[in-house]
Amino acid sequence: MGQLEGRSIVLTGASQGLGALMARVLAAEGANLTLAARSEDKLKAVALSLQPGTRVHTQATDVTSAADRAALLARANAEFGRIDVLINNAAVEELAVFAEQDPAALERILTTNLLAPMQLTRAVLPEMLARGSGHVVNIASLAGRTGMPYGAAYAGSKGGLAEWSISLAAELRDSGVAVSVICPGFVAETGMFSRKGQPAPKSIGASRPEAVSGAVLRVLQTRKVEVVVNPKPVRLLMALKALSPEAALAVGKRLGLLEFLKGIATRPPA
Repeated sequence: MGQLEGRSIVLTGASQGLGALMARVLAAEGANLTLAARSEDKLKAVALSLQPGTRVHTQATDVTSAADRAALLARANAEFGRIDVLINNAAVEELAVFAEQDPAALERILTTNLLAPMQLTRAVLPEMLARGSGHVVNIASLAGRTGMPYGAAYAGSKGGLAEWSISLAAELRDSGVAVSVICPGFVAETGMFSRKGQPAPKSIGASRPEAVSGAVLRVLQTRKVEVVVNPKPVRLLMALKALSPEAALAVGKRLGLLEFLKGIATRPPA
């Protein structure tokens, strides 16, 4: 029997990358899954890769659509009778020179990465609060806690997601409903930097995807509010940013982050 045996979990962004890995890890722990992403075909492929016997349903979902969000939650409730855990993982990643970034891209990033998780959470909370149990897990980013030049919109959306998560966790502290936020740094083998063929600077390092999925299991066990996933210590950098953003930016430049991110953002399309 896994630690999540019989628990109903809704997972967005489940069709590839970290989301697909999370689905496999959650299935191995006995969870009942409702997997959401825009591509039904990719979702079905993930569902077929899960541990035999997993109760899983897929729902093609654009999380920026109110109708799609409502249909997703209705499907999970119809199939499993309740939603025990909501994992907001769907996200848009983009590096760009902010002054040149497409305004439509800004809206897409903020709606997907911040507003959609808020709206999904707002929709599941009344029932969770009524029964006095439940858990919302938000996948943010270290970029949202330290800043990310040439990824300002992305960092802004993930920073909002992290601060909202921490605020909501405090608000719901005595309700029986937990809220957790996971903040990965660079992740190897998947995500934006992997797609661009750019390994993270050695000064910062990159985490294995399994470290992020492991963090999801950890917060579901411990109900810890925030977990940072990075192979090298970054809490000091986060503390330095709180004390002096100028000093933190200087450290980031010395570590090679500024040039690394600028090089990707300004590289001509292939």
